Amino acid sequence: MRDIKKLFVENFKKDCPSQRVLVAVSTGVDSMVLLHLLCSLPENIRPDIDVAYVDHKLRIESSEETSYIIDFCKKEHLKLHMCEWSIGLHPSKGTEEAARKFRYDFFSKIMNDFKIDILLTAHHADDQAETFLMKLIRGGNIRQLQGIKRIRNFTSGSLVRLLLPFSKKEIQRYAQNENIIYFEDITNSEDTYFRNRVRHQLVPKMKKENSKFLQHISLYEEQLTLLLDATDEQAENYLKIIKNDEKLFSIKKWLELSANWRYFVLKKVLEKELSELSEKKLHQVEQFLTNKNKPQGFIKLEFNIFLTKNYDFFYFENKKKQDVKSQINYQLELNCWKVLNDKESIGVFECFKQDVLENDDFFCFSNLALMPLMVRHREVGDKIHTEVGTQKVKKILIDKKVSKEVRNKIWIVTTKENHILWIPGIRKSDLSERLVNDKMQYMIIFRNKV
Repeated sequence: MRDIKKLFVENFKKDCPSQRVLVAVSTGVDSMVLLHLLCSLPENIRPDIDVAYVDHKLRIESSEETSYIIDFCKKEHLKLHMCEWSIGLHPSKGTEEAARKFRYDFFSKIMNDFKIDILLTAHHADDQAETFLMKLIRGGNIRQLQGIKRIRNFTSGSLVRLLLPFSKKEIQRYAQNENIIYFEDITNSEDTYFRNRVRHQLVPKMKKENSKFLQHISLYEEQLTLLLDATDEQAENYLKIIKNDEKLFSIKKWLELSANWRYFVLKKVLEKELSELSEKKLHQVEQFLTNKNKPQGFIKLEFNIFLTKNYDFFYFENKKKQDVKSQINYQLELNCWKVLNDKESIGVFECFKQDVLENDDFFCFSNLALMPLMVRHREVGDKIHTEVGTQKVKKILIDKKVSKEVRNKIWIVTTKENHILWIPGIRKSDLSERLVNDKMQYMIIFRNKV
């Protein structure tokens, strides 16, 4: 038989480097044993103990339990924080989860208000086994099988489970030996809740099959955590390789990874962007990115979040507002600049009247009758006449692997009759050359401040 008090002292020294802790107490056997063990710590390591108690108003007995914890804390000189979950706040269904959220919101508030770094709860080895089996039955992400962590981040501090190494049987035996008063929640004996059914019907059978069932679950959890942490670490390293900047991810570099690592890296990327990720969604994205017949496109992932594929890259967009097509149509005047935005400008000048910079793009023509020239964005059905005949602007942009997002921002220079003369940086029309063969006298300069 293990010495719980001795082991508890060792665990406390290791896991609670704090002079003040908040203990979640329900007056059940688990939390009352935890509180007793804390109060029994040697004087030189015992912290200041604050107690958090919630009266859920779910049972008639709760008033008696409330009175008891008040008297107990007065006797032991412990600071007690209490609140009630009023009946009006009880939901028609999902009571267990709603009660849990209310409790932990209350714990968080106390920790923030009183600057307490550590919250202690009385979860034990049987709770761990129950949680593992419940998640295994429900199915889903393997990460969820990690179950209850001994220490995890909570609010601005930590949530620590000092009783996790101990079984329910050991805790009950300790309570009996120390004559600890506690209250039984009669709902724990009912099979209404899923956890109770697992507790009463499955766990006892597992223990009967193998007396070390709880230890094996604990070891499994430790190994699974190590494995997943190692996988995460390597996935983060690969993520740095496929990520070009803050927004773009290289499909080519992602495809160079093994099939196994492609899965884990893509999963890591999506987990960072989405509030919830299913295996179905992950498989859908994987198929989309590996589909060579669809080099461009997008898929909706959730709410307003879209994953866009653009040839060699993919990225995420948050489309909260419907993109409105710009109706901008500027008229160009001779020897004047027109500022298009904070980076791009365009102007029509007499040849050699304006310096051409290294990054400028320009187009020369000789027929002044083409003036005034207009500048606008691409429109549906746009065509340009080139040396190989009339071509659709959309096809030209696709052939040059210009993304859909960039296509809508492309500038187009037209005549007043809306004949396309030039797509800066993309294609020039032969319109001016077909009209005259004179020496070029005018030039359009497109300037982009890179």
